[in-house]
Amino acid sequence: MGMLSDLAVVSAVVPRGTICLNSALSYWDLSDEIPSQIHIAVPRGAHRPSIERPPTKVHVFSAETFKVDRQRAETDAHEPFWIYSRERSVVDAIRMARWVGQDLALHALRRYMQQPGANAARLAELARQIGGSARLQPALEAHLS
Repeated sequence: MGMLSDLAVVSAVVPRGTICLNSALSYWDLSDEIPSQIHIAVPRGAHRPSIERPPTKVHVFSAETFKVDRQRAETDAHEPFWIYSRERSVVDAIRMARWVGQDLALHALRRYMQQPGANAARLAELARQIGGSARLQPALEAHLS
């Protein structure tokens, strides 16, 4: 099975979950890394499932901001799953760099800023909304200078 099918399988097991962090970065072509696990977020207070196959890492995100920039996507076989937007994925990577990896997070930001439709103001707005401004601002300034 390919990564997209794995995303759909995990999403079927965790219907309230959202593909996040390394898996979302990979999906949006913001990383060259093929994650060894599917990363999925659940809102704080929700059931936290344990999934053996495919290997899955469950993250608990704030319930207040959980649905911010959450979008429905589907595999080539039309299997649905939920994933964070390109912009939210970049902001999450920067604000959670200790899980994602500092180099991977900064690479994702650089790659995002090189893509058509890149929007630094949208990243800053999201960071204010979900947290992470203190980490995003210096990274953006370094990229833009």
